Order: sequence, then C-alpha cells, then structure tokens
Amino acid sequence: DSFAQLVAAALLEEAEKQGLSIHLSFVPLVGEGKLLAELCEQNPKRCSLLHRSPPLRYGGVYLGNPFRRLGRFFIDTLAGGTRNLFRVIRLLSRIRKDIDMVVVVGDAFLLLLSFFALRKKSYLFACAHTALLRQKGKPYERLGRLNALLFRHLAEKVYTRDQPTALWFRNLGIHADYCGFVGPTLYPKGPQAHIILFLPGHRQDWKENFRFLTETIAGARAVFSQYSPHFVLPPEPASAEIEALIQSAGGRILFPNSFSLQNIHITWSQGDYFLRLRDTALVVGFAGTALEHAAYLGIPCLEQYTEQAIQANRYFLEKRQKFLLREALIMGTNTPQGTARILEEVVADLVTFQKRTQEFSEKTWQGKQDGARHLAQELLSTLDTLSPPPDRALAPADFRNGRR
Repeated sequence: DSFAQLVAAALLEEAEKQGLSIHLSFVPLVGEGKLLAELCEQNPKRCSLLHRSPPLRYGGVYLGNPFRRLGRFFIDTLAGGTRNLFRVIRLLSRIRKDIDMVVVVGDAFLLLLSFFALRKKSYLFACAHTALLRQKGKPYERLGRLNALLFRHLAEKVYTRDQPTALWFRNLGIHADYCGFVGPTLYPKGPQAHIILFLPGHRQDWKENFRFLTETIAGARAVFSQYSPHFVLPPEPASAEIEALIQSAGGRILFPNSFSLQNIHITWSQGDYFLRLRDTALVVGFAGTALEHAAYLGIPCLEQYTEQAIQANRYFLEKRQKFLLREALIMGTNTPQGTARILEEVVADLVTFQKRTQEFSEKTWQGKQDGARHLAQELLSTLDTLSPPPDRALAPADFRNGRR
C-alpha cells in the first residue's frame, strides 16, 4: 500500500499540474488499503477504493523454510484469502471496459491476475530489488524464467526500485526502467545526528519486538551517554495501550511520549518515521522497507531477528536483508543481550559504518530521488498516447479528459 499510495499521490499531483482530469480506482489484493482509503478521503472526486481485502495474519509474507512458508500460506488461505481472490477477479471483470490504463504495484502474480480479469497489459512497479538479492549471478536467479516471461509479455513496461535491477532486466529482454528512489521526500541527515532510532515494526508481533528492543537498550547502557534512544511506534494504538506496554517492559512513564528504563531516558512517537530520519545516526529494528529508506540516506541499519517473527526471522535476514541492504546492514542476533553487544561495537566505529552505507546508496540508487513523481510523469505521458475505448464520449477540448 505504501508504494501504491506514493505513486497514486504523484499521479494526482502531476495530473493537476497538467490540467488533466483522471480518476484512480484502487483494488488492493492484500490488506484493507488504509493508506489508499486516506488518499480517497482527501480526493473523493478523483479516486475511489473499490475493494477492501480482509486482514490476513501474515499478509502475503511467507518467509522461512518450505514447511513454515506453506503453513503460513494455508493459514491466510483459510482466513479468507481464496474467497477474496475470487471477489477481486469478479470485480475487475465488471469494470474491464471502464479502465484505460492498469498500474500494478507488486509482482508477476498480479500481472497475471490483471491480464486474466481485465484483458490488458499492465505497467508494473516491481517491488522486489531482484538484482540485489542474487548471489550466484545466474541469468534468472531470484526471478525465474516464468516470472521473466510474464514480465516480457504481460507488462507494457516494468519500473524497478533500483538501477542494478533495471539494467539486469533489460539484459533479459524485459522493457524496464528506473525512475529514481520511490519513497517520501527525504532530507539528508544532519551533521549532528544524535538519535538511535528503534523500530518494533507494525505487524501483529510489534509488542514482542518492543520488549526485545527495550532489553537491548538496557544491555547497552554505555551507548546512550552519546546518543538518544527514540522509538517510532505504529500509528494505530492509543497512548494508554502504549503506556501499559512500556510499564510491562519495566519502563517508568515520565512525561507524555517519554519514559525511563534503568535511568536511560527514552522518547517515543507514532507514525512519524520519515520526519525522524534527519536527526538519526543509526536505525535498530524489526523492519523491511523502513530500513531501505534509512540506507538511501546513508544511515546504517542494525537488524535483529526472532525465530517466530512474522517477518523479521532468521530466514528474512540471511536470505533477503543481507543481500538487499548489503553494506548498509549490520546483522544482530536473536537475543537482546547479543544484539546489545553488537550495538556497542557498531557505535564505537559508527563513522566507518556510515561511510560504507553512503557508498552503497550511491551505487544502488544513483542519488535519484522523486522516483514516484518521475514515474507519474511517464505514465501520464503514456496515457496521452493510448486510444480510449470506442464507446467513451470524451470532451473535445482534451481527449484525455475523464481517463481512468
């Protein structure tokens, strides 16, 4: 949803600048589409959320050994995943003739779904940093021949999240391009960055992750004579729920949005992660995309894991994050005590870790920001050339008027 929301917001903004009338319709396959719903509330005449998928425990995140992945998949399937898929197919089939352009945010499965239900090729924003995840350099490693085939023949164009993936896709005969880093507007971290940012994540296990991180802080007390610890928590929980969690972890409430843990003063906020990055020297947490945003700014990331985590388990770190973030990632352990020791070692040589992360960022993203805006401009330019459905009456002043 976060990527779809960024691209959609950029489309609305660019269309307004160009004097175009477009309508965006959203059909999230996984999740309720909260971010998209907020965008629709802000622009009720210009976009609509056509479907809300049921909340699934694992939400399409099936990581770990084959048995664990299969088990998680069946849990989501039994919770309504299959019924939801058929509802989406019926919905797309009904609106087929009303759609001028299809933008898919996701992977090859959604390309196949879109082509089957809408009978149209799509413009795909591929969420995976596929090239970075390769280990052996084989032509179709981490992508697969079938996915490559679908990318070639069911996508009008594939937009990637990094430059290496776009280059690799083009070598495989896929029409691909990199428009820049797709994320919110980020500002370079300040020279006096003094915060160590802690992220428990936003999935259902965030409370367990919070307790893990508070124990890590307590085990690395010496670090916080130099740096200030700050938690960014999910936006949904009420303050009373968060304060109860803090107390259960041994913290003592001081003022609103701050508490003490073994004489360490800790602050917290909700949902403002991107605003905090400017003052951040190091990120520690259970996260995926959020760490990528930090790495883009040259901020190193320490990520630990737990065996039963929904996302941040050992498999996630060793098979994905280790290759995705590369020099930007410092691997923690599955215990707060072990992670605390690593945190102390990192802070002792933080400048070196920051330099490595900055070099990785420049190589991966080329210093190009505003990817969502550049992508929106290209999509609108392409929409200009598409032939409208024959049964659509369009305003003569602008043949694109009313495009969906």
